[in-house]
Amino acid sequence: MLAGCKAKPAEDSGFLESPHLMNANHNSPFHRMYWKKDHDPRHYTEILVAPVNTSYVKAQNIWEAASAASVTREQIDKGIQDLALYTQDSFKKAASEDPRRRFKVVDKAGPNTVILEMALVQVVPSKAFMNAIGYVTWVPAVVQTAGSIGTGSEDSGKGVLAFEARLRDGKTGEVIGMFADRERPKVALVYIKALNWWAPAKGIVDEWSQQLIELANTPPGAAVKDSPSFELLVW
Repeated sequence: MLAGCKAKPAEDSGFLESPHLMNANHNSPFHRMYWKKDHDPRHYTEILVAPVNTSYVKAQNIWEAASAASVTREQIDKGIQDLALYTQDSFKKAASEDPRRRFKVVDKAGPNTVILEMALVQVVPSKAFMNAIGYVTWVPAVVQTAGSIGTGSEDSGKGVLAFEARLRDGKTGEVIGMFADRERPKVALVYIKALNWWAPAKGIVDEWSQQLIELANTPPGAAVKDSPSFELLVW
């Protein structure tokens, strides 16, 4: 049950200068959002996706830190950097492959450009070894759930991912929007991705990028729903 519901909002990491401006919005798939009302979203026809910041990534408690018990610090750092690159590419791809062509992806900001700056603020990889054993015995699943509940962690064994983002005006550099979210991977009857450290996280990233473009294409006041937390089969 813990893994089947949406993760709770993450605490502010320090990446955003004014996170208190963000609020929950039932029309948004993200936990919190903010848009500066005196800026018309339709003014922006280009998007520049900046490199993703990883300086704010941190494990919240001992249970989450145990995800990395069998690997080196170098392996963890490389995995996080690879995920940051994947995140940047995913948002570029979502914009460039948008059938409605809401944004043109650019490398240099202009007067009609919105600059997307993101930070990964929590990255907990899948406990691959325990998940692998879980297909043979029920014990690891019980241990994972007990560990998560006992420490108040949002991770139930398959990982958890959180990010914060801001949008800047390409001409003035002014922050005109912010959003933040935290997600756990989908629950599935057969979850092959959990046997790989970073595959579940990449699925979350791809949903975030698609949701942002969908929000940009949606008229004000209309809702963009979050994706379901359960699937029959996740490869």
